[in-house]
Amino acid sequence: MPRSVYLIANPAAGAGRAARLLHTVRRAFDGVGVRETILTKSAGDEVRCVRRALDAGADTIAILGGDGTWSKATGAIVDAGAGQSCRVVLLAGGTGNDFVAALGGQPRAWVTLARLAAEGPDRPIDTLRADGRHALNVAGFGFDVGVLEALQRVGGIERVIPGALRYRLAALQQIFRYKAVEFDPGDGFGLRPLLLAVLANGFRYGGGLPIAPGARPDDGMIDLVTVDDVPALRRLLLFQAVLAGHHLSLDGVRTVRQPSFTLRFAGPPRFQVDGELLEARGPELRVECVPGALRLVTAAGSSAAGPPPRPPAESAHPLARSSLRSSPAPASRSRDRR
Repeated sequence: MPRSVYLIANPAAGAGRAARLLHTVRRAFDGVGVRETILTKSAGDEVRCVRRALDAGADTIAILGGDGTWSKATGAIVDAGAGQSCRVVLLAGGTGNDFVAALGGQPRAWVTLARLAAEGPDRPIDTLRADGRHALNVAGFGFDVGVLEALQRVGGIERVIPGALRYRLAALQQIFRYKAVEFDPGDGFGLRPLLLAVLANGFRYGGGLPIAPGARPDDGMIDLVTVDDVPALRRLLLFQAVLAGHHLSLDGVRTVRQPSFTLRFAGPPRFQVDGELLEARGPELRVECVPGALRLVTAAGSSAAGPPPRPPAESAHPLARSSLRSSPAPASRSRDRR
């Protein structure tokens, strides 16, 4: 039977990039008989758009935007109980478009993606649930929050500086200003001052930073990456290692793979989910993987073709022997996984 395909677009995504792409995308999807194109009107309007498409009988929803748009829209699909009945196509119109990097394929091959939406296969994809909130790509604690707060204080900068560069400039600023938070991320290493904790479904975030090189969004697991606090100059070296994807070999950086984690703080923390700042409901919160929560159509093909290759978890790098080593490594090395 022919698919009932709907297109949801956030024209504001990517500082207006999605709006500039919309004509070309609509033309590609009109070619396969898309039922309707629904545009978001304000922040968070993805929920209304998804409900409208589902109420009209959509069995496939294509979403034009970036990681934030995809997160809100797929969250609305899952919350509506339609994660198994309605297929999803992610169309890269945002700034970082980080989640699709974990899937392979060409996220801007509009004609190909339109055809796949109409008649192509799909694959099961995991999502995260962080303190009861849906997350598609990552949940972040600590340094991430400082970066996003800094970006909020300079509103309108997205019209001047591209998104990935904007994030990295804010990160460089916070390297010298951010005060580490003491908490237990649930990785078995206990309470300690941490610069950062990222719980990842996809392997990159922040406009291309490969924070969790081993993460894969279809393995039923979460990759937790934690970074112990170090002095500011050593933070700078660490940031350079993250840019290159070589940070997992450094002392003080740990990665653990589990289906869920319970994080404990002195008080309710702020955290980010796919770039959105949130307030935790209490000092203890749970982040869990929801296996196969979505059926995702990708240019990389179906699950029958096998998952995309897992990026290498580590690689040798000179910084692994640098002065980033602020203290002796515990008996369980930073590269231990569970």
